[in-house]
This record gives sequence, structure tokens and C-alpha cells, in this order.
Amino acid sequence: MSSVEQPAPNYSTKHEPRRTPIPSSRLHETGPPQTRMVRLTVNLPGDLVDRVRNAVYWSPSLKLSWLIAQSLRTSLAEMESSRQGPFPQRKNPLRAGRPRMAGQTMQLFHRARFTRNGAARLAE
Repeated sequence: MSSVEQPAPNYSTKHEPRRTPIPSSRLHETGPPQTRMVRLTVNLPGDLVDRVRNAVYWSPSLKLSWLIAQSLRTSLAEMESSRQGPFPQRKNPLRAGRPRMAGQTMQLFHRARFTRNGAARLAE
């Protein structure tokens, strides 16, 4: 029997960037610069997500991210049209969490602490 050398398996990890050669025809292309893509995580109603996924599934050339981006563009255009212009640039970053309604306050209740003998007293 003769031994035949086989190429060693390629065990690339998730963290190694994949290097794909850029075709020479694309090196000289000039066009609009690519838009910076940003990951945004949101919670949406389950039935809405299911409908969007169904639409993408049954439309082979449609991509989920494109459909969502296009829907947001349409909604923003309507909002800006109703206020007769674009929204100004925000002055501060958005606050994390749920927005509070005007006049809403956090109601903090005093917690009781228990002493060694089991008696409760209000924490200060």
C-alpha cells in the first residue's frame, strides 16, 4: 500500500478573520461609500416578528435586515413629514431602559431590617 499525503484539515476559529481576495475589478471601482452598519437589539411583539419572518421566507430575494431598515425609513419619513422637517441631532445619548412618562416618580419604600432578636426596624 502506498501512503498518499492529504492536506491537513483547516481548524479555523470563530475569532480569526476570514481573508477573501478582492477581485481586481473591484479595486478600481469608485462609488458611494458603504453605509456603516450598527447592531441594534430591540424587543418586538412576537406576532409581528413572526409576520416579518414569514414575509422574508416567502420572498426569496428579500432580506430581513433590509425589510426592517426600509420599514424604519418609511416610518421616519412620515414622522419627519408631519413635523415639517427632520429631527435635530440629539444633544445627549439616549438613556437606557424604559422611558418615564411625565410626572412619573419612583416610589421607594423603606425596607425593614431585622435585629438579632428578630425585631424589625426601618432601615435608614
